[in-house]
Amino acid sequence: MNHYHSHIYFKSKDLEPAFIVFEQAQMSGLFQFSKFHEKAIGPHPLGMIELHFNELSYAEVLGWVQSHRGDLSALIHHDTGDDLKDHTEGILWLGANLPLDFSFFELIQTRPELRVHPVNK
Repeated sequence: MNHYHSHIYFKSKDLEPAFIVFEQAQMSGLFQFSKFHEKAIGPHPLGMIELHFNELSYAEVLGWVQSHRGDLSALIHHDTGDDLKDHTEGILWLGANLPLDFSFFELIQTRPELRVHPVNK
């Protein structure tokens, strides 16, 4: 089964509304894993809500993210374990596209302990 991630990004001024979205995500039952990152982590330029889900719920998650993100930008991507490919090919942005730090993907090739999350198998 294919795995996906959604990242909903927020600036520090949007911390409180973002946390409400995170709580709603946890209550939705749509996500296999969720985490609230108050600050930029890995290749991501801002704090974010990290949401993991599978292909069976893709359409429902897409609708959920679209209706709950408000003015926040969201990235949805496949999770194959090839981080660079997953964050550049077949991605979907909702809202403004944000620049990712692609040098991070080179770094984790030699320092895998820096990965933000383990690879789904």
